[in-house]
Amino acid sequence: MKNISMKVNPLYSDVDLSIVFQFEFSKGDCKIGEAMVSTYAMNNNVSYRKSQLVTTATVEKCAVIDQFDIAGDLGEPCMKKLQHFLKIIGMKEIHAGYELNRQESM
Repeated sequence: MKNISMKVNPLYSDVDLSIVFQFEFSKGDCKIGEAMVSTYAMNNNVSYRKSQLVTTATVEKCAVIDQFDIAGDLGEPCMKKLQHFLKIIGMKEIHAGYELNRQESM
């Protein structure tokens, strides 16, 4: 997984008011695939967190993997890298809304 690099391009969608992430995966200088992930607020759930002087509101979010095209047998390590990133940015749930496409070469 460490020899695969992942480039993240965040985009804003005016259509459904969501943030869409475009991911590009490469191994060395060779592009091995890409993915598209949309993020959404979950059921308008807002959680409040109090600190000493401030109360902050956090909206729970989920991610939907819209596209996942990876060459060869590298799908699993790329998916692990993608899911790790989504958990770090606070996605409470991750759903797959795609058909897994694997190609012999790109």
